[in-house]
Amino acid sequence: MAVDPGAVRRGAVVLVRLPRDKARPAVVIRADLLAELSYATVLPITSELRERTTLRLDVAPTAENGLRLASQVMTDWPQTVRFSDMGEVIGQLDAAIMRAITRQVAIVLGIAGGTRSRRRMPLPGALPGSQ
Repeated sequence: MAVDPGAVRRGAVVLVRLPRDKARPAVVIRADLLAELSYATVLPITSELRERTTLRLDVAPTAENGLRLASQVMTDWPQTVRFSDMGEVIGQLDAAIMRAITRQVAIVLGIAGGTRSRRRMPLPGALPGSQ
């Protein structure tokens, strides 16, 4: 496996072999501003569909994305992979799916703004109740 680093752009669907997993497609979620790095963060894609889960986003197969079966992006399993462990780029996800992925990953990582369940953290050096 080896991929052309110039082809690894945000939204690209690449083939990867993750540790203790089979080879599978994955979508690159790393920002294009970091293109000089020798690795990228990806989300695995599976064709083993699960109903009633909010941690996976449905993706229909198209000529553009290179998927052959109805699939789901596993937003709860981000992985950072070296280019040397990636296979070829097989497609590209569209902008609407990438926006949904971005929103879901922000929730999974706890960095989404406006969540009600977020508790306020005290400022460094602040006394309790002084905020």
